[in-house]
Amino acid sequence: MRLRFSIAWILFATTPAPAATITVSPQTTDRPIVVMVEGPLVRMDGDEFAAKTAPLPSAFVAFSSDGGSLLAGLRIGEAIRRKRFSTIVPDGRRCASACALAWLGGVERFIGSDGRIRFHAASDSASDRESGITNTVVGTYLAKVGLPFEAVTYITQVAPNEMMWLNMSDVAERGIRVTLLSSLAKETVVAIPTRYGDATVTRDDPVCCIGHITYGDQQLEIVSTGQIYASLEGVYKVKEGDLVAISFPSGPRGPPASHRVFLVDQEGMIDLTAPGFGSSDGTFKAIQRGDEVHFDLGHQEGKKKKSAIYKNRTVTVNVRSLGPEAILPKKECAMILNMVETCVRLRDCSDERIFENFAIAGQRYFNWLEGMTVFTSRNFYGVCSALCTSKSYVAKRARSTLCGY
Repeated sequence: MRLRFSIAWILFATTPAPAATITVSPQTTDRPIVVMVEGPLVRMDGDEFAAKTAPLPSAFVAFSSDGGSLLAGLRIGEAIRRKRFSTIVPDGRRCASACALAWLGGVERFIGSDGRIRFHAASDSASDRESGITNTVVGTYLAKVGLPFEAVTYITQVAPNEMMWLNMSDVAERGIRVTLLSSLAKETVVAIPTRYGDATVTRDDPVCCIGHITYGDQQLEIVSTGQIYASLEGVYKVKEGDLVAISFPSGPRGPPASHRVFLVDQEGMIDLTAPGFGSSDGTFKAIQRGDEVHFDLGHQEGKKKKSAIYKNRTVTVNVRSLGPEAILPKKECAMILNMVETCVRLRDCSDERIFENFAIAGQRYFNWLEGMTVFTSRNFYGVCSALCTSKSYVAKRARSTLCGY
């Protein structure tokens, strides 16, 4: 995406503001449209943000705020998601509480190398009581913007008086996808903090197509079909060191992102990316179990399940044929069909309203079902959207897509 060429500008070009302000800087030849949100949020800021950004076709929203009104934070986040803007906490800035919730609304999220994020549960302040904002509402919003259940649970359970500021590694461990930017050099795409020092992804040319992952005096070459971009998928602390998973997006119309995984310890960096490590359908999930990390890489070539496991300094990819027996159990299938049938009666068929209808309890159930053979949340919401639009429910067709038979 061309706007990323100038994203480093955002890291340098923000200056402190004495009070809450929302300013729009127009696009120029060397930088994208930037909406800067600074200072404590008040309830009217949600409406002001929506009004100022309504005519914008695209933008980066930069935050520097210790929070304020949760209602404002949620409304700003919803407007960001609706407009499909990206968000950033610039280098050296911090974004807490309601600000952090708004930042999560970005379709792509960025943070400067010294940027800090802080989440906590909805407070019991008078203004928030008047707004009726509860952790249930916050949880619904978080599910709507695509956060995994683990992240939703963490954010809504942190005590309001906890003051710990999360760094990049902490955010990634909660399953929140974010790209870390470094202000040290314009060619630096992402800097990844580990317990042993930073690993950085750099590109050799601002246009295309060779880059490097660097740690200490080691370098691993990256070859891409387009410009080098990187997103940190997660940092996992295992007994052998820090296991780092990163992705290289190909753009909204390109193939699924490619992935790399490497191990960093006191001795250096080892590229553990096994042949075939990656997702053909866009699925990429990781769960740490002790000193093992299990990767869900989705389905490929029909009924084949792809996965990988990290264990003892090795990543092993496994592709297994699910066969005709790969179906959702009848009890769970009946439950899912009963849920998706209600989509015919929804009045609003927007993605936001469909997500709201099934979060949070529904999404928790979906996450559990995805550990089985064929069910995916993506398929469920796709079928639901089609049913809502057509107002016609064909059980056989829905069962085939969602249950596998």
